Formats: sequence, structure tokens, C-alpha cells
Amino acid sequence: MTEASVSKPKKKPSRWGLFGPILIFLVLLAGWTGYWFYVASQLENRIALTRQNLIDAGYHVGYSPLHVQGYPFRMFIALDKFEAIAPTGKGFAAPRLEAEASAFVLDKWVFVATEGLTYYRGRRETPDLGAIDLGEVKITGDALRASVSGWTQPIQTIAVEGLNPIFTVSKAEYPFLLQSAQRFEAYLRPNAAAVDNADFLWRVTGAKGHPESLIGRMGPNKTFDLHLEGTVGQAAKFKDGRLTAWRDGGGVMTGVKASLHIGDLEIFGQSDAMRVDPNLALQGPLNVEIKGSGDPVTFLLGAGLIAPEYEPLARPFVGTTMTADKPVKLKFDFRDGGTYVGPLKVSDAPVVR
Repeated sequence: MTEASVSKPKKKPSRWGLFGPILIFLVLLAGWTGYWFYVASQLENRIALTRQNLIDAGYHVGYSPLHVQGYPFRMFIALDKFEAIAPTGKGFAAPRLEAEASAFVLDKWVFVATEGLTYYRGRRETPDLGAIDLGEVKITGDALRASVSGWTQPIQTIAVEGLNPIFTVSKAEYPFLLQSAQRFEAYLRPNAAAVDNADFLWRVTGAKGHPESLIGRMGPNKTFDLHLEGTVGQAAKFKDGRLTAWRDGGGVMTGVKASLHIGDLEIFGQSDAMRVDPNLALQGPLNVEIKGSGDPVTFLLGAGLIAPEYEPLARPFVGTTMTADKPVKLKFDFRDGGTYVGPLKVSDAPVVR
């Protein structure tokens, strides 16, 4: 009898192709979920520790209880009733401050003040009245946001933006520079060429100054555009909120450039190096060019670069007229608490507050 061919039972098809991807997905999901909640817990602990360290250093920091949200791909934090005020009295408060970062890139956070901000201006020391509280500035607008990256670096990269901001002071006797603007921008980033130096840019467009402020006096009821940039040396010294620490640490601003367009006036300023003296008065040279029409002395009086009592002496140095084709160019020197044009003192030096 010939051996009959007997077919072997077929092997059951593997179900790995069906369930394998699902198992891999579940393992990855469990791992990611564990990572996300671990990082969220670490963030909450770090925020609490930072708050306590600031309080120990004399700051006032307060906010309602918070919890990190945004699972699975975001880290979202809402700080309600947020306040952070330095020992100098300067600081910020917000009814609600929202912070968000990608769970994949925790080094960059975006902050949004959804209901506006309050800026506490701190105190000013005066020889007669002692410390004066400058009050608050309430800031509202269509959008108030900032981004901060490079948290592990000595100097972070910071960008601040406000769309249609409005600035309302609590004490009219201490006017703020701005009353409103179409757009406000400020940027700070580490300088690529020097450690502990930071490049800054400050720009406002379509702005109006408070009537009693410096720019408000220069061009009443006129909108202006302002651009200021430069490099701050010893930038980390600003971290305690005190200008004196930066000054005592050898702080200097270099490559300072400024431009102001107000009405038919165009003003350009440039300084190679600017410091502050023990009284926080500016020190250093300032080259100024003014284009437009009218009396340049009137503008300089409004800007505070020439004091009224020095006007008769300053006019021969400045001239009485200017045109767009014939700008006025002056070199000011801030030294010894005064503002000089050549050997002539024309006002006190501006004091930084």
C-alpha cells in the first residue's frame, strides 16, 4: 500500500499583526502619560519653590491654587489673582495670567494677560519728602502677551507685545510716558558676542503720550513712533529689580540708538556708552539730530535737554530755526549731574527711575 500524502494541519495565522501595533501604542501611551504627569507635578513643585524663594528674599508673590493642565500635548497653567511685587515696590498684578508650553519643548513659554495688567511703579526717593509712592498703571488692550525661552541660560530671550494697549495712571501727578498705542513691542536676548550682555529693542507705534509726560509736552495731542535699541552690559545684575545693583556692578549701555517721529519732527539719538552715576543720573555722550520745521530750542525745552533758565545761553549754540533739509545737530554730554553742550551747562542730567 502506497503511503498516502497526509496534509498537515495549517498553522493558525499570527495575530501580532493585528494586536501588535495596538499593544505598542498602549505601552507608548502609558509611558507618555506617566512622563506628562511627572513633569506636571515637577512644574507645580518648582513654581511653589520659586514663590517661596522670592518671599524669603522680600518679594510679595501671590496667586490662587494652581494645577497644570493640557494633557496630552500641552502644559497649561492659569494663575488667578496673580501678584509679584519686589521690595522696591515695583511689580505686576493680573486678575488672570495664563502660561502655556508644548509638552515637547518646555524651554519656551507663552504668557497671556487675558484681563489686563497692573504695573506697580514703586517708590521714588526725594530729598524733601523721602520715598514717594508713584502709584499704579493699569494696562488693558486687545492682546497683552509675552514669550520667554532659555530658562536654563543666565539671560533669557524675552518678547513682549501689546495690541492697542491703553495705560491709565492712578496718580495724575506722576504721569506715565504712554497713554495709548496701536502696538507696543519689547525684546531682550543674549548678546552673541559677549557673556552677560543682552541686546534690547523697545518700540511703540501710533502712540500718544500722557499730556504731562515728556513726549506729551513735546507734541501735545500728536501721535508718535518711538524706536530704542542697544546692548546692556552686566544684564544679570538687573535680576533683583534694583538699578543700583546694575550700576555698582559696572553696568553700561552701548550702541544705543533712538528715533522719535512726532508730527513733522524727526529726532535721532546715538550714544556709544551710557551709564548712571550714584544719584542715578545719566553719564555719557549723546549725539542728537533734529529734522523738521520750527524752533529747535522749543523742542529741546520740552524734552528737558535744555532748562528754561539756560535758554538765553543755549540759543547761540542751537540756533533759532531748522528745516527738513537743514537739520540741527548737537552733541550733549551728561556728566557731574548736568547736561552740557561743549563747556556750557544747559540743564540737569536726566535721572533714571
